[in-house]
Amino acid sequence: MKNCFSRTFCVLKNRNNGSITSKEASIISVETIKKGKKPLLELLLLFENFSGHHIHRKIRVWDTKPHLNRFQTDKTIQIGLNIARKPKDPIFLSQKPCRFSFVFVIICSLKMVLYIIGSYILVGEALEKIFASPQQYELIFKASKTWQIGLILIGMSAFIYSILRKIGILVNGKTLAHNWNLLFYGLGTTADVSDFKNTGAVIKHDPVFDFSYLFRSHTGEKIEGNDKKITDNTQLPQEIEQLDVMYLPSDPSISRITENLENQEFSSFLNTLFMIVVFIFSAVFVFSFYQTVFGA
Repeated sequence: MKNCFSRTFCVLKNRNNGSITSKEASIISVETIKKGKKPLLELLLLFENFSGHHIHRKIRVWDTKPHLNRFQTDKTIQIGLNIARKPKDPIFLSQKPCRFSFVFVIICSLKMVLYIIGSYILVGEALEKIFASPQQYELIFKASKTWQIGLILIGMSAFIYSILRKIGILVNGKTLAHNWNLLFYGLGTTADVSDFKNTGAVIKHDPVFDFSYLFRSHTGEKIEGNDKKITDNTQLPQEIEQLDVMYLPSDPSISRITENLENQEFSSFLNTLFMIVVFIFSAVFVFSFYQTVFGA
């Protein structure tokens, strides 16, 4: 329900307290994701963050007026940055009032109501049958594999989640806010690689290395940092002598490799994949529970 409303409302009230900033962005590349009368485009934008450092960011837009050729390579467009959306992507193309879709809100509301009603009916019927014959269902559940599926679900989810968190792909809300500050308030510089080690993780057949690096802040102070990086199989880590990093001017000890901040595609893909896997396991568990209770 929260996602439904976030797609239909604009945060207009934040304009008055200065949370929305206007910026000019250059279109580096345009990729058509979906063709049609109103094609879905993916734009790679180059613009200045709040510290004046140029960063890249990809956004997707529906081109409602393709005949105007508004989105072309090397063109400059006006964008807005809504700080109130932190840690979500703050970029939007228009500062005009958003249209309010009652139909979309009603559809989302109906989905939630149907989900609650369905869950209530299923759980109510199951509990009624179990309480009516507790001894019978005690024997049924002992012979059933439902609890085993549940334990496998919890164990596999915890294991996959911990592994992805360890190699730095899945992040929590605190880390998202941390990365958001680095990207939109950070300064960029070049760091010298001081050390590296193989984490043992492999992403799409490419190894993940943990790099330690040194750089000088805007005050001339020498700072140490470390971050993980997916390296190409054709490139040896010994060949990487320098890295582009971003750091917070207020606290230079906080830094990350720039490409890890600008490119979140793979991280988003794995987050989605993880949620799909959890959903499939959950669906199997619910089906097994339903079959055990109502098929007895």
